[in-house]
This record gives sequence, C-alpha cells and structure tokens, in this order.
Amino acid sequence: MTEMILTMAIPLLLTGILSGFLAGLLGVGGGVVIVPILSYYLEATGLNTSFAMHIAIATSLAIIVPTSILSARTHIKLGNVDMAVIRSLGLMIFIGALGGGLLAQQLDNAGLKTVFGLLLAGIALLFLIRVVVLQEGLPGQPIRAVIGWLIGLVSALVGIGGGSLSVPTLTAFGWPIHRAVGSAALLGLIISVPGMLSFITVGWGMEGRPDWSLGYVWLPAALLISATAFFMAPIGARTASKLDKTRLRRIFGLFLAVVSLRLIWSGLSAGAFGLGF
Repeated sequence: MTEMILTMAIPLLLTGILSGFLAGLLGVGGGVVIVPILSYYLEATGLNTSFAMHIAIATSLAIIVPTSILSARTHIKLGNVDMAVIRSLGLMIFIGALGGGLLAQQLDNAGLKTVFGLLLAGIALLFLIRVVVLQEGLPGQPIRAVIGWLIGLVSALVGIGGGSLSVPTLTAFGWPIHRAVGSAALLGLIISVPGMLSFITVGWGMEGRPDWSLGYVWLPAALLISATAFFMAPIGARTASKLDKTRLRRIFGLFLAVVSLRLIWSGLSAGAFGLGF
C-alpha cells in the first residue's frame, strides 16, 4: 500500500515542482504543464484512458483556484490589477468559462487532446514572437464581449488560467506587462471557478474515474501538485530576475511547440474529429 502511494505521489509532486517553477519564472499558468503531464500519467498508469484529458483539465482548473486567489491578492496590494478591465471583461469571461466544461463533454479524449495541442501551439507562437500593440485600449462592444467570452471559453475548455490568453490580449491592446499580469491573475479566478464547477457537474456519476474524484476533478492530484507548486512559484519568480528572460521565453516556446505537435499527432492518430492516421 505504501509503495502504491509513493508511486502515485512522487510524479505528481514533481509535476507541481515543474509547473510552479515555470509559472514563477515565465509568468505562464501552470495548466500548460499540468494538463499534458497529468493526462500522460493517467494513460501510462492505466488509471484512465477514456477521458484522461477531461480529468487533467478539470484538476488543473481546481489547482488554479487557490493559486489565482493568492496571486490576485498580491497583485491587488501592489496596485497591479486594473479593475476597469475586470469590469469590462469579467462577466463575459465568466459566462464563457461556464461553457468550457459543457463543451468539453461533447469531445472525446482524442478530440480534447487535439484541441489542447492546437491551443498550445498558439501559446508557443506567442512566446516566440515579439508583442505587437494593435491599439490603445479595448475595442468597443460587441467585439469586447466576444473577446471576453472566447478567453473564458477556451481557457476553461483546456484547463489554463488567466495568464496564457489574457496577458497577450491585454498587452496587444496597450496594457503594460505588469498591469496585464496582475489583472490576468484576478481574471484567472473568474475563469477557474465556473470552469471547475462545470467539469464537476458534467463528470458527476461518470464511471471509470480514479478513486477520490469529484466529478472530473481528481482530488489527490490537485492536492499533491498544489503543495509543491505553491512552494516553487516564488523560487521561479526570484530566479527570473537573474536570467535572460527573453531567451528563456524562446526556449520554453520551442518546448511548448514540440509538446503541442506531439499532442496533435496523438489526438489525430486516435481518431479525433473522425480522422485517423
């Protein structure tokens, strides 16, 4: 029994170390690391193969909830949260996030893996290119509403927090990076709570889930990954000030590109969207 617990705990604790460190180092949400690793772990260990991605995404959103609270509190104290942005985008992001889990239920494991891979490829591209400012300030309605809805929907659908999509969006509309990161921390809470609740609801009563699951949220993984992620995030943030962040972002972008291609190929090979190779 002890050996089984250690076998499960060690890879999950290591996932938390990696995701927390990269979150602090590069300002990227842990979901881009947690989801592919956790889904691979579930499939490799035989704990679940039919909806491993659903469990990985839901668990990632559950981890983001406390992380966003802690991060948002810090940024609010530092004055880095633009409440005008929260008021402008928050409601539509919340509505979009509610739909993320519902939409995920319509996709099988292969389909979700492919969608996540495609989004990861887009995030990798953002790490590899320079920031382009489209205009100063958010566009008017209804474009602003569509932007908020898409950020919420896509982020909850694939289990990432506010940073991966919100920060590039806000910087593209002229927000300084520290204000964009601070605002994205609070937006991450608006994404993760309804997204997590959607995955709990649609996964309730599903057979074949690992023990100690709440809907699609696998509680042991959420607790173990969170434990080390909280510890490593400040270390990553302190390390960032000592390294060439531009070069690090490019290296991480290449890493994400490789992971995204593997996920896309794996998803399509498994028959995502009726395709198979």
